[in-house]
Amino acid sequence: MNAISTDPENDVEATSKTRQQLLELARHLDRFGRDTEQFLNRQLDELGHAIDDFEREKAAWRRQLRRESRQLARQREEIEQLSTETSTQSTTGVHNTVSTRVQQKRNAADAAARKSGEAPVTLLLQRRDASPMQLGLLMFEVSKLNRDMGGRGLTFEVASVRTRRRSLLSRNVGTDSSEDILELTGFSTLPLAARGSHVTLDVDITDRIEDWIMFKSRLLQSSLGNGDLAAAFKKYSAVKHDGQSRSIISEANRRVDDAISHKHDHSGYSSTGLFSNTPIDSVQQQVLRLESCYERLLEDSGLRVHAVLNATP
Repeated sequence: MNAISTDPENDVEATSKTRQQLLELARHLDRFGRDTEQFLNRQLDELGHAIDDFEREKAAWRRQLRRESRQLARQREEIEQLSTETSTQSTTGVHNTVSTRVQQKRNAADAAARKSGEAPVTLLLQRRDASPMQLGLLMFEVSKLNRDMGGRGLTFEVASVRTRRRSLLSRNVGTDSSEDILELTGFSTLPLAARGSHVTLDVDITDRIEDWIMFKSRLLQSSLGNGDLAAAFKKYSAVKHDGQSRSIISEANRRVDDAISHKHDHSGYSSTGLFSNTPIDSVQQQVLRLESCYERLLEDSGLRVHAVLNATP
């Protein structure tokens, strides 16, 4: 038999060359991988910048579209209102007087809302015989109007409580807290400003503030106005211990949150015979619901409400 002979030195040299070739190949693959990774990172960065530019441009176009849509909506409402008044009024003088008053009220409400900016809305409330459930119904309808106009509802807090001034002889006599006037502050659930000058929001809040201003303008134009209640609030004196009133509003707030979580469309006091085909009609429908709710509560429990817009601090 023929024996196969091997040279150990040749085997070692061949193995060493193979290892060097593998190491060199690994180095090439590593450099190629790093170059590829750097190239992909540059491409992703450029793509991210392009997306950011596109989003900013889209937001700008969206704001312009919303401004133009609001302007067209206002013009449409004015034309419809003028045409309706023209058909129903018998004389031109009466028609001009009514349209002028409506326009003056609308302009005053818009000016007050613009002046208040992102400041919260204030409601003066005298509950009388109204229960926490009835207060919650009214607060729900106000909050829903804000949601229909682009917001996410309101959060109500008791800012102060005032009561009728009493004489020295009657101070020891108990008073009925239902006659007290509550000053409620309604804050937007969506943040309209950063908390602190050193903090900035990572989103464009221009549309939020615009929606908030339009909501306050609509609220001011509704029937939630009572000059007598506002005058009485100025004459009344502040109450230091208002735990009962705060607990009533807290309970009403809880009912509002429960109604929103169950996605109720309207309260038991709102009109359900109205239908809307456009967002503009939907907002007007909710204004009518709010006014209907307030009228029923005023009739059933004597509840009185007055909406106030405060200037931006």
